[in-house]
Amino acid sequence: MQRMEKQPKPANYIFRITALILMIGILAGLFSQSVFARNRYVITDGDNVTVHQSYSTDPDVVLNEAGIQLSDEDTYTTSYNDGVSRIVIQRMQLVTVNYRGNQHVVGTFGETLAELLQRMNLEITDGDRISCDLKTETYDGLSVEIIHTEIKVEQIETPIPFETNYFEDPELAPGEERVLIEGAKGTVSKNQRVVYENGEELSRQTVSEVIVREPVTRLVVRGPKTALRDQPDRPEYIVEPASAESTEERRDQIGKNTITTDSGMTYTYSRKLNVTCTAYSCEGRTGITATGTVARVGAVAVDPRYIPLGTKMYIVSNDGKYVYGYCVAEDTGGSIKGYKIDLYFDTEDECWEFGVRSCTAYIIQD
Repeated sequence: MQRMEKQPKPANYIFRITALILMIGILAGLFSQSVFARNRYVITDGDNVTVHQSYSTDPDVVLNEAGIQLSDEDTYTTSYNDGVSRIVIQRMQLVTVNYRGNQHVVGTFGETLAELLQRMNLEITDGDRISCDLKTETYDGLSVEIIHTEIKVEQIETPIPFETNYFEDPELAPGEERVLIEGAKGTVSKNQRVVYENGEELSRQTVSEVIVREPVTRLVVRGPKTALRDQPDRPEYIVEPASAESTEERRDQIGKNTITTDSGMTYTYSRKLNVTCTAYSCEGRTGITATGTVARVGAVAVDPRYIPLGTKMYIVSNDGKYVYGYCVAEDTGGSIKGYKIDLYFDTEDECWEFGVRSCTAYIIQD
């Protein structure tokens, strides 16, 4: 028996085809809405914020559409939150750091100065002075100066120049010179406080010093420029006690305001002093007076509190036996106190012979 299969009705077939096409259309619509939807972007470029809508999901394309140009050094970050895409642009900042005299130009995308210096491995110590705060946020064109100050105490030795003392010797010809003592430089040791900035000396100040070696004064004798005033090379002695007549004759040579020597030289004096005179000698050696001259006949020692150095005098013993004559106060002495004068003689025998005598010192006017 032959079996006959049941054929589907045409209406049911058409219905299925139509449902399939409708489903495909719905899916295609949903897909097209997903692919071709416009995305919303918030672009932050420093202080500038731009809102842009784009069908693209590529940040480079979005930025180009928004007219925002980036250099090769610039970069950006992206994020998505609450249905909004965010693009944050980080522009390259060029910062100049002058560190202890050396210049560095470095790029940064924004950080504090402290973070930048740490990243550059630049150490900051107590001796550094910074032109801005370490908390400062970097920006393009920022210039930072870091100066390193260092204080040291240094010890140095410097020479002390010697002085040259000149004095006249009547025994030398005019213009003739003889060096008695060669001069020598001394040495002083100094502790100095030195301030350095970036390795260069800024200031130097002496805080203490000690003389290691005293300088030696150079002593030179030279002949007088012109002939000296009449002055005996040696004192005029009256060896024997003077008679009344000769004493009267001697007193006649000392007038009211003038003194006339046997050689005819006349001095004018302003006043006279009663003094005690002693004698000293540098026989066998060269003596130097307190004023730097050579000890010699005519250079006498005084107490400068009573008779100033440089005072010119004419000295006669009160007993009339000695006329020391013209002399100048050029020296001092520990035992010369008050109105006491120490007379120079060439030999010690002459000193013993003179001893200690009461004398009159006539103060000579120039």
